[in-house]
Amino acid sequence: MTFRKLAVIAASAIFAGAGYVAPAFAQTSFEGKTIRIAVNFAAGGPADLRCRQFAPYIAKYAPGNPTIIVENRADAAGMVGANSLFNAAKPDGLTIGFLVGITTQGLIGGDSIKFDPAKFRWLGAVPQTQVLLARKDLKLAAPHDLRNPALPLILANTGANSTTGMANRLFLNMIGASYRHVTGFPGQADSVLALARGEVNLDNGGLTAYLARRDAIRQEGLDDAIVQRGEFDPDGTFRRNRLIPEIPTMPETIAELNPAALKSVEFTSYRSIVGAFAVHFGLMLPPGASDATVQTLGKAAGAALNDPEARRLVQDKLKTEYDFVDGPTAEGVIARLRSEYEADPRIGARLNQLMTSK
Repeated sequence: MTFRKLAVIAASAIFAGAGYVAPAFAQTSFEGKTIRIAVNFAAGGPADLRCRQFAPYIAKYAPGNPTIIVENRADAAGMVGANSLFNAAKPDGLTIGFLVGITTQGLIGGDSIKFDPAKFRWLGAVPQTQVLLARKDLKLAAPHDLRNPALPLILANTGANSTTGMANRLFLNMIGASYRHVTGFPGQADSVLALARGEVNLDNGGLTAYLARRDAIRQEGLDDAIVQRGEFDPDGTFRRNRLIPEIPTMPETIAELNPAALKSVEFTSYRSIVGAFAVHFGLMLPPGASDATVQTLGKAAGAALNDPEARRLVQDKLKTEYDFVDGPTAEGVIARLRSEYEADPRIGARLNQLMTSK
C-alpha cells in the first residue's frame, strides 16, 4: 500500500470519527498578484528542482492565475528559510514556504530555531526517502562493509541541524562504523560536488536527486547508493521504497550487525526522524494566515501536485514519482511526532546532543 493510500485512509478515518464537515469558505483571488515560494535550500538541489517543477502548476490552479517566483533562502541546514517564513513573512498568502526537513528540528527546538512546525499553516507535503551515497574507492560490496572500508569514512553534512545528517550519524553509530563528518555545505548540490571531487566519500542523497542522476552515477563509476533510509509504516515496521527495492534499508543493516540497537534510544531517535520524512517537502504559509487563504491555496496545491501533466513532467525531468499528503494529514503527522517526543524525552535529548556535537 502506498503512502498516498495510507494518508487518504488515515485522514478519512480521522475526519469521519470526528464528524468532520469541510466548512464553506470564500475563495481568495490572487489576480494581478505575485506569489513568492521560498525554498530553504540552495538553487540546484533536490528541493529547488522539485519546487520549480511544481510552481507553474500552483499558478495554474490558484484563483486569478498569479505570477509565481521561486526564491532560495538557504543556510543553517534550512533553518534560515524556516525562521524567515515563521517570523518575517506576512500571512497574506503571497509568501509560501517550500520547506524541507524542518519538522524534527522545530519540535526539538534550539538556539537557532525560531519556529514551531505545528503553527505553520500547512497546505500539503511530499514524503521523501533518502539514500547514502558512497564512493567506489571505499570498496563497499554491501552495507556491512561500512565497518571495514578501504579508506576512512568522511561523511558530508549540510549542518549540525540537518535531519539527514543526524539520521546518517545515528545509523553509522548503531552499526559500529568509524567516521568523521564535515559540515557547512549550503545544500545537497554542494555536498554532491564534494563527493565527486573526493573531498568526502559518503553523502546523503534525496531520492529525487538520486533517481535523476542514477544512470550518470553508474556510468561515471564514482559512487552509488549503498543503503536507503527506509520508509516507516504505521505498524512500526520499515519497508524499502518501491522505486529502489534493490537497495537494503538502514534498519535491515542494523538488525544484521547490531540487533540489540533496535531497542536503544538511538534507534527510537532514528525512527522519529524517518517518521518526519512523511512530510519532508512541506508547502506552508506563515502563522496567522486566514482559513480562507489556507483552504484556497491548499486546494490549489493539491490540484497542482496531482495534475497528470505535473506528474509526467517530474517523471520525465527528475526520473521519479511522488506521493502527496494534504494539509490536515501533514498536521496530523506533526501532532503524532510531538506526542512521541513528549512521551519519551530521551528522543529530544539525544537529537539535541547530536545537533550540538562536533
